[in-house]
Amino acid sequence: MPKKTKFNRFFEYRSIKNIYHEFKGLCFLYDWLDTNKLYENQREKYKLVPCGNNPIKAILFGPMAIGAVLSLLLLIACVVATYSEEPFPWWLVIFTFSWNLFFLNLLPITARYIPDRVMYLDRQNQTVGFTFEIPGCEQRDDLGNCCFKWEEIVCRLTSKMGAPGVMNYFPEISHIDQDKYPKTIVTGSVVELSANPVHCYLLWECYVRFMDLSKPLPDVPVYEQHRHSDPITAEFDKKNNRPSDFWVDFSIEQQIEIRDEILEDAFPYDWLKGREQEEVIKPWLHWKAEPERIEQLTWKYKIKRLLIQLFIGFP
Repeated sequence: MPKKTKFNRFFEYRSIKNIYHEFKGLCFLYDWLDTNKLYENQREKYKLVPCGNNPIKAILFGPMAIGAVLSLLLLIACVVATYSEEPFPWWLVIFTFSWNLFFLNLLPITARYIPDRVMYLDRQNQTVGFTFEIPGCEQRDDLGNCCFKWEEIVCRLTSKMGAPGVMNYFPEISHIDQDKYPKTIVTGSVVELSANPVHCYLLWECYVRFMDLSKPLPDVPVYEQHRHSDPITAEFDKKNNRPSDFWVDFSIEQQIEIRDEILEDAFPYDWLKGREQEEVIKPWLHWKAEPERIEQLTWKYKIKRLLIQLFIGFP
């Protein structure tokens, strides 16, 4: 796939006023769950490409499964208690909730020391790094991880047969020399309509555009709080009198509507022969915020969150 953008419609939604993080419930170490905090805090520099979770992390879900089973037994005990004269097993109540609350707060600690397996694009240094070891890799980046020059990274559109008669498409990102560096092969996360290659093109253009130092960062919500940290973007915003915190008052629902609007244009577009489109660099001329639609932290959400934490042990 070419390292250039043609469709030039980019949108990555993000809840900037994320009120849900304000309510941690019974998970007192909830903030520790963000194992990729370094990359999250420097979105103007790094862009993550998921490579699948560390297999060790699967162990962390074991206590949740046990907690769910205990909660199911507790529910059965409550039903039986309605017509049985046997003493109610209060020990099961104490044990179930103690188990879930203990592992609920242990999960953030263990997750912090078992980092995710990710590939990350470094816009400033024009490199692509890996949080796991790549045999034969000699170059190291600022974080001490194996890395390659961006110019050595390519994306291939691959296909696999899925349901009978249906071909599924996936973007395969890797070093240009796959035989020498087979561990660099990463299948891009395309979860929607993999039977259509449009999502593969969109994802690759998103990565290519991020690494393009001849342009500012795309004007989308995910970069709203980081635009001032990228010199090229900051200069562009000042020159064009960009409204401060433009995306802050857009609710997630409204952002998804904008994303879907762009997707509707992506499907009929001719990705192979279509003429290069002009990018939307001044979104404030195209969309208007509706602050009244911003999500609210309701008591229903709080109760739901607490029940999940108590009965399953999920943060």
